[in-house]
Amino acid sequence: MKTRLSTLLSGIFFFSTVAVNAQEKQLFNVLSIPNGAYIVSAPESQFSVEETSNQIGNWTKEAIIDGTSYKGWNSSEEAKFPLVFVFELSEECVIEKFGFNNECEQEYKGICAKNLIVEVSSESADAGYTTVLEPVLEEYADTKYFDIEPVKARWVRVSILSNYGNKTNTELMEIEALGSYASEEVKAINLTGDWTSTWGTVSIRQNGASIKGCYSFRNGKISNAGFDRRIVSFKWDETRKDGKTESGQAVLVVNEDGSRLNGIWSFGDNLKKYGIWTFKRKAGVDVPTQCYQVDSAALESDRLRRELELNGKLTMYGINFETGSATLKAESYPVLNEIVGLMKDFPTIKINVVGHTDSQGAHDLNVRLSTNRAESVKNYLIEKGIEANRLQAFGKGPDVPVADNSTQLGRAANRRVEFVLNKD
Repeated sequence: MKTRLSTLLSGIFFFSTVAVNAQEKQLFNVLSIPNGAYIVSAPESQFSVEETSNQIGNWTKEAIIDGTSYKGWNSSEEAKFPLVFVFELSEECVIEKFGFNNECEQEYKGICAKNLIVEVSSESADAGYTTVLEPVLEEYADTKYFDIEPVKARWVRVSILSNYGNKTNTELMEIEALGSYASEEVKAINLTGDWTSTWGTVSIRQNGASIKGCYSFRNGKISNAGFDRRIVSFKWDETRKDGKTESGQAVLVVNEDGSRLNGIWSFGDNLKKYGIWTFKRKAGVDVPTQCYQVDSAALESDRLRRELELNGKLTMYGINFETGSATLKAESYPVLNEIVGLMKDFPTIKINVVGHTDSQGAHDLNVRLSTNRAESVKNYLIEKGIEANRLQAFGKGPDVPVADNSTQLGRAANRRVEFVLNKD
Protein backbone atom coordinates (compact mmCIF):
# COMPACT_ATOMS: atom_id res chain seq x y z
CA MET A 1 0.00 0.00 0.00
CA LYS A 2 1.13 3.54 -0.69
CA THR A 3 1.67 5.88 2.23
CA ARG A 4 -1.18 8.36 2.46
CA LEU A 5 -0.25 12.01 2.07
CA SER A 6 -3.08 13.34 4.19
CA THR A 7 -1.91 15.03 7.38
CA LEU A 8 -5.25 15.52 9.05
CA LEU A 9 -5.03 15.08 12.79
CA SER A 10 -7.77 13.67 14.93
CA GLY A 11 -8.33 11.87 18.20
CA ILE A 12 -5.85 13.25 20.65
CA PHE A 13 -6.57 16.78 19.47
CA PHE A 14 -10.32 16.59 20.12
CA PHE A 15 -11.48 18.06 23.41
CA SER A 16 -14.94 18.92 24.67
CA THR A 17 -16.39 19.84 28.03
CA VAL A 18 -19.60 18.65 29.62
CA ALA A 19 -21.28 19.88 32.78
CA VAL A 20 -21.18 17.45 35.67
CA ASN A 21 -22.45 18.50 39.11
CA ALA A 22 -21.90 22.15 38.20
CA GLN A 23 -18.23 21.45 37.40
CA GLU A 24 -16.58 21.19 34.01
CA LYS A 25 -14.73 18.08 33.00
CA GLN A 26 -12.69 17.67 29.87
CA LEU A 27 -13.08 14.70 27.59
CA PHE A 28 -9.97 13.27 25.97
CA ASN A 29 -9.19 10.33 23.75
CA VAL A 30 -8.73 7.58 26.33
CA LEU A 31 -8.12 5.13 23.46
CA SER A 32 -4.78 6.40 22.19
CA ILE A 33 -1.26 5.17 22.87
CA PRO A 34 -0.05 8.64 23.96
CA ASN A 35 -2.81 8.50 26.59
CA GLY A 36 -1.72 5.09 27.88
CA ALA A 37 -3.96 2.69 25.91
CA TYR A 38 -2.61 -0.79 25.22
CA ILE A 39 -3.42 -3.25 22.42
CA VAL A 40 -4.30 -6.60 23.99
CA SER A 41 -5.01 -8.34 20.69
CA ALA A 42 -5.54 -7.41 17.05
CA PRO A 43 -6.14 -8.99 13.64
CA GLU A 44 -3.24 -9.78 11.35
CA SER A 45 -1.99 -6.50 9.89
CA GLN A 46 -0.25 -5.73 6.64
CA PHE A 47 2.86 -4.49 8.44
CA SER A 48 4.24 -4.63 11.97
CA VAL A 49 6.24 -2.15 14.04
CA GLU A 50 9.76 -3.18 14.92
CA GLU A 51 9.84 -3.51 18.69
CA THR A 52 12.83 -1.20 18.90
CA SER A 53 11.50 1.40 16.46
CA ASN A 54 11.25 5.01 17.60
CA GLN A 55 8.15 5.62 15.50
CA ILE A 56 4.84 3.96 14.65
CA GLY A 57 4.68 2.73 11.06
CA ASN A 58 1.76 3.04 8.66
CA TRP A 59 -0.62 0.09 8.13
CA THR A 60 0.22 -1.46 11.52
CA LYS A 61 -2.08 -2.29 14.42
CA GLU A 62 -0.48 0.49 16.49
CA ALA A 63 -1.40 3.09 13.86
CA ILE A 64 -5.11 2.60 14.54
CA ILE A 65 -4.78 4.21 18.01
CA ASP A 66 -1.68 6.40 17.57
CA GLY A 67 -3.80 9.56 17.81
CA THR A 68 -3.45 10.61 14.17
CA SER A 69 -5.42 9.99 11.00
CA TYR A 70 -2.52 10.27 8.56
CA LYS A 71 -1.35 6.80 9.61
CA GLY A 72 -3.80 3.93 9.65
CA TRP A 73 -4.35 0.20 9.90
CA ASN A 74 -4.59 -2.27 7.02
CA SER A 75 -5.40 -5.94 7.40
CA SER A 76 -3.25 -8.70 5.99
CA GLU A 77 -4.62 -10.45 2.93
CA GLU A 78 -5.24 -13.59 5.00
CA ALA A 79 -7.36 -11.85 7.65
CA LYS A 80 -11.01 -12.88 7.72
CA PHE A 81 -14.08 -11.18 9.18
CA PRO A 82 -14.79 -10.47 11.94
CA LEU A 83 -11.59 -8.46 12.45
CA VAL A 84 -11.43 -8.03 16.22
CA PHE A 85 -9.38 -5.54 18.26
CA VAL A 86 -9.22 -5.60 22.05
CA PHE A 87 -7.80 -2.54 23.82
CA GLU A 88 -7.05 -1.96 27.50
CA LEU A 89 -7.38 1.55 28.90
CA SER A 90 -4.88 2.68 31.51
CA GLU A 91 -7.66 2.71 34.08
CA GLU A 92 -11.44 2.64 34.22
CA CYS A 93 -12.90 5.55 32.27
CA VAL A 94 -16.33 6.92 31.48
CA ILE A 95 -16.72 6.92 27.69
CA GLU A 96 -19.22 9.26 26.04
CA LYS A 97 -18.31 9.21 22.34
CA PHE A 98 -16.60 6.98 19.81
CA GLY A 99 -14.93 8.32 16.70
CA PHE A 100 -13.77 6.61 13.51
CA ASN A 101 -11.65 7.93 10.67
CA ASN A 102 -12.33 6.07 7.42
CA GLU A 103 -10.23 8.12 4.99
CA CYS A 104 -8.73 5.01 3.43
CA GLU A 105 -6.96 4.86 0.06
CA GLN A 106 -9.40 5.62 -2.74
CA GLU A 107 -7.34 3.79 -5.37
CA TYR A 108 -8.20 0.52 -3.59
CA LYS A 109 -11.91 0.14 -4.20
CA GLY A 110 -14.08 -1.19 -1.40
CA ILE A 111 -11.24 -1.32 1.15
CA CYS A 112 -12.86 0.93 3.79
CA ALA A 113 -14.35 -0.65 6.92
CA LYS A 114 -18.16 -0.60 6.94
CA ASN A 115 -20.10 -2.44 9.68
CA LEU A 116 -18.70 -2.47 13.23
CA ILE A 117 -19.68 -3.62 16.69
CA VAL A 118 -18.24 -1.75 19.68
CA GLU A 119 -18.33 -3.40 23.12
CA VAL A 120 -16.97 -2.40 26.51
CA SER A 121 -16.12 -4.25 29.71
CA SER A 122 -14.93 -3.42 33.21
CA GLU A 123 -14.49 -7.10 34.11
CA SER A 124 -11.60 -8.36 31.98
CA ALA A 125 -10.18 -8.41 28.47
CA ASP A 126 -12.05 -11.65 27.80
CA ALA A 127 -15.41 -11.30 29.52
CA GLY A 128 -18.18 -8.99 30.69
CA TYR A 129 -18.70 -7.13 27.41
CA THR A 130 -21.76 -5.03 26.62
CA THR A 131 -22.53 -3.71 23.15
CA VAL A 132 -22.69 0.09 23.14
CA LEU A 133 -22.57 0.94 19.43
CA GLU A 134 -23.14 -0.69 16.03
CA PRO A 135 -22.08 1.99 13.55
CA VAL A 136 -22.11 1.85 9.77
CA LEU A 137 -19.10 3.89 8.66
CA GLU A 138 -19.25 6.16 5.66
CA GLU A 139 -16.80 5.25 2.90
CA TYR A 140 -13.74 7.56 2.57
CA ALA A 141 -15.06 9.81 5.35
CA ASP A 142 -12.95 11.78 7.80
CA THR A 143 -13.51 11.39 11.54
CA LYS A 144 -17.15 10.99 12.54
CA TYR A 145 -18.23 10.88 16.18
CA PHE A 146 -21.07 8.82 17.64
CA ASP A 147 -22.60 9.74 21.00
CA ILE A 148 -23.38 6.92 23.39
CA GLU A 149 -24.89 6.78 26.85
CA PRO A 150 -21.96 7.40 29.20
CA VAL A 151 -20.55 4.03 30.21
CA LYS A 152 -17.70 2.90 32.44
CA ALA A 153 -15.07 0.79 30.72
CA ARG A 154 -11.59 -0.58 31.20
CA TRP A 155 -11.52 -2.65 28.01
CA VAL A 156 -12.88 -1.86 24.57
CA ARG A 157 -13.53 -4.49 21.88
CA VAL A 158 -14.08 -3.33 18.30
CA SER A 159 -15.14 -5.90 15.69
CA ILE A 160 -15.08 -5.01 11.99
CA LEU A 161 -17.76 -7.16 10.38
CA SER A 162 -17.47 -6.03 6.74
CA ASN A 163 -15.91 -3.59 4.31
CA TYR A 164 -17.19 -2.00 1.10
CA GLY A 165 -16.44 -5.02 -1.05
CA ASN A 166 -12.66 -5.40 -1.29
CA LYS A 167 -11.86 -9.13 -1.32
CA THR A 168 -8.33 -8.96 0.06
CA ASN A 169 -7.82 -6.10 2.53
CA THR A 170 -9.66 -3.80 4.94
CA GLU A 171 -8.54 -0.38 6.15
CA LEU A 172 -9.48 1.87 9.05
CA MET A 173 -7.38 4.91 9.87
CA GLU A 174 -8.22 5.63 13.51
CA ILE A 175 -10.47 4.61 16.40
CA GLU A 176 -11.13 7.01 19.28
CA ALA A 177 -13.01 6.85 22.56
CA LEU A 178 -13.69 10.22 24.15
CA GLY A 179 -14.11 10.10 27.89
CA SER A 180 -12.64 10.91 31.28
CA TYR A 181 -11.27 9.02 34.27
CA ALA A 182 -14.02 7.31 36.25
CA SER A 183 -12.37 8.44 39.48
CA GLU A 184 -9.74 11.00 40.36
CA GLU A 185 -8.76 8.86 43.33
CA VAL A 186 -5.68 6.72 42.68
CA LYS A 187 -4.55 3.91 44.94
CA ALA A 188 -0.90 3.85 45.91
CA ILE A 189 1.25 1.76 43.58
CA ASN A 190 4.86 0.84 44.28
CA LEU A 191 6.87 0.08 41.15
CA THR A 192 9.85 -1.42 42.97
CA GLY A 193 10.86 -4.77 41.47
CA ASP A 194 11.70 -6.36 38.14
CA TRP A 195 9.87 -5.86 34.86
CA THR A 196 10.27 -7.36 31.40
CA SER A 197 10.51 -5.17 28.31
CA THR A 198 11.75 -5.09 24.73
CA TRP A 199 15.15 -4.07 26.04
CA GLY A 200 15.43 -6.90 28.56
CA THR A 201 14.83 -6.95 32.31
CA VAL A 202 14.13 -3.57 33.88
CA SER A 203 14.82 -3.12 37.59
CA ILE A 204 13.12 -0.24 39.40
CA ARG A 205 13.48 1.23 42.88
CA GLN A 206 10.85 3.73 44.04
CA ASN A 207 11.23 6.15 46.96
CA GLY A 208 8.27 8.47 47.27
CA ALA A 209 7.88 10.01 43.82
CA SER A 210 11.53 9.31 42.96
CA ILE A 211 12.34 6.46 40.57
CA LYS A 212 15.74 4.86 39.97
CA GLY A 213 16.39 1.99 37.61
CA CYS A 214 18.33 0.21 34.91
CA TYR A 215 17.73 -2.27 32.11
CA SER A 216 19.75 -4.93 30.35
CA PHE A 217 20.19 -3.41 26.90
CA ARG A 218 23.44 -1.43 26.52
CA ASN A 219 23.71 -1.04 30.29
CA GLY A 220 20.66 1.22 30.17
CA LYS A 221 20.01 3.63 33.04
CA ILE A 222 16.80 5.31 34.20
CA SER A 223 17.37 8.62 35.95
CA ASN A 224 15.85 12.04 36.72
CA ALA A 225 12.64 10.07 37.04
CA GLY A 226 9.42 10.76 38.89
CA PHE A 227 5.98 9.33 39.51
CA ASP A 228 2.89 11.58 39.36
CA ARG A 229 -0.55 10.01 39.67
CA ARG A 230 -0.10 6.97 37.38
CA ILE A 231 2.50 8.49 35.08
CA VAL A 232 6.25 7.84 35.19
CA SER A 233 8.52 10.32 33.38
CA PHE A 234 12.24 9.71 33.10
CA LYS A 235 15.49 10.13 31.22
CA TRP A 236 17.14 7.03 29.73
CA ASP A 237 20.83 6.60 28.88
CA GLU A 238 22.58 3.77 27.04
CA THR A 239 26.23 3.10 26.25
CA ARG A 240 26.96 1.80 22.76
CA LYS A 241 29.78 -0.60 21.90
CA ASP A 242 31.88 2.30 20.63
CA GLY A 243 31.59 3.93 24.05
CA LYS A 244 29.28 6.71 22.92
CA THR A 245 26.16 7.48 24.90
CA GLU A 246 22.62 7.71 23.56
CA SER A 247 19.87 9.24 25.65
CA GLY A 248 16.29 10.38 25.52
CA GLN A 249 13.02 10.77 27.36
CA ALA A 250 10.18 8.40 28.18
CA VAL A 251 6.71 8.78 29.66
CA LEU A 252 4.80 5.64 30.69
CA VAL A 253 1.53 5.10 32.51
CA VAL A 254 1.00 2.26 34.96
CA ASN A 255 -2.26 0.38 34.55
CA GLU A 256 -4.86 0.11 37.29
CA ASP A 257 -3.62 -3.16 38.78
CA GLY A 258 0.06 -2.19 38.61
CA SER A 259 0.99 -5.04 36.26
CA ARG A 260 2.07 -3.03 33.24
CA LEU A 261 3.67 0.26 32.26
CA ASN A 262 2.92 1.41 28.73
CA GLY A 263 3.75 4.60 26.90
CA ILE A 264 6.13 6.47 24.64
CA TRP A 265 9.85 7.19 24.33
CA SER A 266 12.05 9.35 22.15
CA PHE A 267 15.63 10.23 21.39
CA GLY A 268 16.68 13.53 22.92
CA ASP A 269 14.04 15.57 24.70
CA ASN A 270 11.47 15.82 21.90
CA LEU A 271 8.61 13.44 22.64
CA LYS A 272 6.60 14.52 19.60
CA LYS A 273 8.26 11.76 17.56
CA TYR A 274 7.93 8.60 19.59
CA GLY A 275 8.10 4.85 19.77
CA ILE A 276 6.29 2.50 22.16
CA TRP A 277 7.79 1.12 25.37
CA THR A 278 6.02 -1.45 27.53
CA PHE A 279 7.12 -2.93 30.87
CA LYS A 280 5.38 -6.00 32.30
CA ARG A 281 5.85 -6.76 35.99
CA LYS A 282 7.58 -10.03 36.87
CA ALA A 283 5.26 -11.76 39.30
CA GLY A 284 6.71 -12.29 42.74
CA VAL A 285 9.85 -10.22 42.12
CA ASP A 286 9.40 -7.22 44.39
CA VAL A 287 13.14 -6.74 44.99
CA PRO A 288 15.10 -5.48 41.95
CA THR A 289 17.77 -7.92 40.81
CA GLN A 290 19.82 -5.40 38.82
CA CYS A 291 21.45 -2.15 39.95
CA TYR A 292 20.30 -3.12 43.40
CA GLN A 293 23.15 -1.29 45.07
CA VAL A 294 22.09 2.31 44.53
CA ASP A 295 24.88 4.80 43.85
CA SER A 296 26.15 6.57 46.94
CA ALA A 297 25.02 10.14 47.49
CA ALA A 298 28.45 11.34 46.35
CA LEU A 299 28.30 9.36 43.09
CA GLU A 300 24.77 10.61 42.44
CA SER A 301 25.89 14.20 43.01
CA ASP A 302 28.77 13.72 40.58
CA ARG A 303 26.43 12.26 37.95
CA LEU A 304 24.09 15.22 38.28
CA ARG A 305 27.03 17.65 38.12
CA ARG A 306 28.32 16.08 34.90
CA GLU A 307 24.87 16.20 33.32
CA LEU A 308 24.36 19.79 34.43
CA GLU A 309 27.70 20.90 32.98
CA LEU A 310 27.23 18.92 29.75
CA ASN A 311 23.64 20.01 28.99
CA GLY A 312 23.45 23.24 30.95
CA LYS A 313 20.41 21.97 32.83
CA LEU A 314 18.83 19.10 34.73
CA THR A 315 15.25 18.17 33.91
CA MET A 316 13.79 16.52 37.00
CA TYR A 317 10.53 14.68 37.46
CA GLY A 318 8.98 13.57 40.74
CA ILE A 319 8.74 17.12 42.10
CA ASN A 320 5.00 17.17 42.65
CA PHE A 321 2.66 19.84 43.96
CA GLU A 322 -0.87 19.95 45.27
CA THR A 323 -3.31 20.45 42.40
CA GLY A 324 -3.41 24.06 41.24
CA SER A 325 -1.05 25.25 43.99
CA ALA A 326 2.62 25.74 44.76
CA THR A 327 2.53 23.51 47.85
CA LEU A 328 5.09 20.72 47.57
CA LYS A 329 3.99 17.17 48.26
CA ALA A 330 6.14 15.22 50.71
CA GLU A 331 6.72 12.56 48.04
CA SER A 332 8.89 15.17 46.26
CA TYR A 333 11.51 15.37 48.99
CA PRO A 334 13.73 12.47 47.80
CA VAL A 335 14.22 14.18 44.41
CA LEU A 336 14.79 17.59 45.95
CA ASN A 337 17.29 16.14 48.39
CA GLU A 338 19.38 14.98 45.44
CA ILE A 339 19.64 18.62 44.33
CA VAL A 340 20.54 19.60 47.89
CA GLY A 341 23.33 17.01 47.84
CA LEU A 342 24.57 18.26 44.48
CA MET A 343 24.82 21.86 45.66
CA LYS A 344 26.47 20.94 48.95
CA ASP A 345 29.03 18.68 47.26
CA PHE A 346 29.83 21.32 44.63
CA PRO A 347 29.56 24.64 46.48
CA THR A 348 30.50 26.85 43.50
CA ILE A 349 27.49 25.80 41.43
CA LYS A 350 24.71 28.36 41.03
CA ILE A 351 21.33 27.33 39.70
CA ASN A 352 18.22 28.89 38.23
CA VAL A 353 15.12 26.94 39.26
CA VAL A 354 12.68 27.04 36.33
CA GLY A 355 9.09 25.82 36.60
CA HIS A 356 7.07 24.56 33.62
CA THR A 357 3.38 23.67 33.29
CA ASP A 358 1.21 22.09 30.63
CA SER A 359 -1.09 24.27 28.54
CA GLN A 360 -4.36 23.61 30.35
CA GLY A 361 -5.86 26.76 31.83
CA ALA A 362 -5.16 30.43 31.28
CA HIS A 363 -1.65 31.30 30.12
CA ASP A 364 -1.00 34.05 32.67
CA LEU A 365 -2.20 31.86 35.52
CA ASN A 366 0.11 29.06 34.40
CA VAL A 367 3.09 31.42 34.27
CA ARG A 368 2.27 32.64 37.77
CA LEU A 369 1.77 29.09 39.03
CA SER A 370 5.07 27.89 37.54
CA THR A 371 6.86 30.88 39.09
CA ASN A 372 5.36 30.20 42.50
CA ARG A 373 6.30 26.54 42.24
CA ALA A 374 9.87 27.44 41.34
CA GLU A 375 9.93 29.71 44.40
CA SER A 376 8.69 26.82 46.55
CA VAL A 377 11.53 24.62 45.31
CA LYS A 378 14.04 27.42 45.89
CA ASN A 379 12.75 27.93 49.43
CA TYR A 380 13.00 24.19 50.16
CA LEU A 381 16.65 24.19 49.06
CA ILE A 382 17.37 27.24 51.23
CA GLU A 383 15.72 25.56 54.23
CA LYS A 384 18.08 22.60 53.67
CA GLY A 385 21.13 24.84 53.92
CA ILE A 386 21.77 26.11 50.39
CA GLU A 387 22.76 29.78 50.27
CA ALA A 388 20.06 32.02 48.82
CA ASN A 389 22.54 33.86 46.58
CA ARG A 390 23.16 30.63 44.66
CA LEU A 391 19.54 30.32 43.60
CA GLN A 392 17.08 32.20 41.41
CA ALA A 393 13.52 31.17 40.54
CA PHE A 394 11.64 31.65 37.27
CA GLY A 395 8.43 30.39 35.73
CA LYS A 396 7.92 29.66 32.04
CA GLY A 397 4.35 28.37 32.28
CA PRO A 398 3.43 26.39 29.14
CA ASP A 399 5.80 28.27 26.81
CA VAL A 400 8.55 25.61 26.47
CA PRO A 401 6.83 22.25 25.90
CA VAL A 402 8.85 19.10 25.26
CA ALA A 403 5.85 16.99 24.27
CA ASP A 404 2.35 17.28 22.83
CA ASN A 405 -0.02 19.10 25.17
CA SER A 406 -3.01 17.35 23.59
CA THR A 407 -2.18 14.05 25.32
CA GLN A 408 -2.09 13.00 28.96
CA LEU A 409 1.45 11.67 28.70
CA GLY A 410 2.60 14.75 26.82
CA ARG A 411 1.18 17.07 29.45
CA ALA A 412 2.88 15.02 32.17
CA ALA A 413 6.23 15.45 30.41
CA ASN A 414 5.66 19.20 30.13
CA ARG A 415 4.95 19.56 33.87
CA ARG A 416 8.50 19.62 35.13
CA VAL A 417 11.11 21.53 37.09
CA GLU A 418 14.43 22.32 35.46
CA PHE A 419 17.63 23.29 37.24
CA VAL A 420 19.57 25.48 34.83
CA LEU A 421 23.27 26.20 35.33
CA ASN A 422 23.79 29.89 36.13
CA LYS A 423 27.21 30.89 34.79
CA ASP A 424 26.99 34.54 35.88
